[in-house]
Amino acid sequence: MTLLLGPPSSGKSTLMRALTGKLDKSLKVSGSITYCGHAFSEFYPERTSAYVSQYDLHNAEMTVRETLDFSRRCLGIGARYDMLAELTSREREAGINPDPEIDAYMKATAVQGHETNIITDLTLKCLGLTFAPITSSVMR
Repeated sequence: MTLLLGPPSSGKSTLMRALTGKLDKSLKVSGSITYCGHAFSEFYPERTSAYVSQYDLHNAEMTVRETLDFSRRCLGIGARYDMLAELTSREREAGINPDPEIDAYMKATAVQGHETNIITDLTLKCLGLTFAPITSSVMR
């Protein structure tokens, strides 16, 4: 997660829109943006980045956990599942025996069809929000 700060009209929003592929198509720009060496045409920036406006427009009826789970489901795990299947196949071909704990974690992150998962729990812990998974709007 990245926080970008700067004075008014310094280009923060424009930079974030550029990084997330949300710039107006009629805008003339030069240069290119890559993500881990890949051009925008090689991946879906919507699945790897987000721009959150300074205006608070979230759904106040959802808890913190529900908001994170909703985001995770919107991003989808299909690609992660496919990558894990490919990795498992390549490891088997190369005679590599993965660490059992890491293997169990990787498989748990690729489970489809669950309302909440280990990634949501880990995100809450990393953000120091373990107290807040059921916290939502005071209007609820």
